[in-house]
Order: sequence, then structure tokens, then C-alpha cells
Amino acid sequence: MKFLCISFFISLVLILSLYSILNWRILPDKLGKIYPSFAAKEGCSCLFVAKGSEEYCKDYVKQFFKPDEWIAGKNFLSIKFSTSFSDFHVKAVYRPKLGCNLGPIP
Repeated sequence: MKFLCISFFISLVLILSLYSILNWRILPDKLGKIYPSFAAKEGCSCLFVAKGSEEYCKDYVKQFFKPDEWIAGKNFLSIKFSTSFSDFHVKAVYRPKLGCNLGPIP
């Protein structure tokens, strides 16, 4: 009986943790910095290298979370991703023959 109670408690904690990560976007800052960088670079490559449509590329980068802001320019893509405690803003710049690189935010 004691084992069953402990197992139930651990399962409940894991389920609540997963729920909070997926619905409330409670992420550690290091993970919060990685995901927008990945999304910006992948979105830039999709738009400018693979010549995908903007709607297709938006759908492509929202593998885990939908970016809160998506700004596509002539040769750049800027993505903003917000969590409960922080905002992360990343810009990827396309250069012919070099592909997409993460660039500075003005």
C-alpha cells in the first residue's frame, strides 16, 4: 500500500510538471534561449534556402511551441518567444552562398 501511494504521488508530480511546461511555458532560461534560436534558424532556412511559403515555414517551426512573434523581412527572420518569466528575441539573417546565421537584434 505504501508503494502504491508513493508511485501515485510521483506520477502526479510528473504529470503536473509536464502540464505546466506545455501549457504555462515554464522553462528554464537556458532551454528558453535554445528553442527560439533553433526556430529562427530553421525558419530562415525554410523561407530563404528551401523557398517555402511563409505559412508552411511557420507551421514547420512550431514543433513544440508556436512563436509569439514572427517577422519575416527581405533577408531575415525575427522570432520572439515568451515564457512566464522571460522573453527571448532571436534574429536569423540569410546571406547568399552562406545560408542563415543568427544575427544581432537591433
